[in-house]
Amino acid sequence: MKKWFACILTVFFALSVPSVSLAEGETITQDSQENSGNITVGYNAEVTYTVTIPASVTFSDTEKEIERSLQVSDVVLNEGSVLNVNISSLNHFTMVRNEGYIDYDLLVNYHEIPKDDQYTILTVAAGESSGWAILNFSTDLQKEHAQYAGNYTDTLTFTVSID
Repeated sequence: MKKWFACILTVFFALSVPSVSLAEGETITQDSQENSGNITVGYNAEVTYTVTIPASVTFSDTEKEIERSLQVSDVVLNEGSVLNVNISSLNHFTMVRNEGYIDYDLLVNYHEIPKDDQYTILTVAAGESSGWAILNFSTDLQKEHAQYAGNYTDTLTFTVSID
């Protein structure tokens, strides 16, 4: 009975002690020529970033100039890389509805941008953790081309690339 009880206690203690995983590594013994060993401690930082774009821009008869911010945060890039935020307009910076249209302009950090197919509005270099740009939207709401009532819209697409 004592042997059986001793076996159960041994199993109980063996199961209650946390196990430590021993990876293959160096072994240092009294016969070793070196009395020290080395291990590597590391972490692999992945490329990360967060780009926050404006939710929307809606002009009105009284609000013809609207300012929004574009922010890039939590940036970790490979050394020598650059994060680019590009913008493109579906209708070349014109709000449209059927055949009608209303033009608008976009300034980035108070500078006019070309109405090209795609334009880089912000860059963040490796080693920088954030960046921002001020987007100024404006229109004179010339309605002579707005033939009918309804929503006149354009779609801006923000594209992120890493070079």
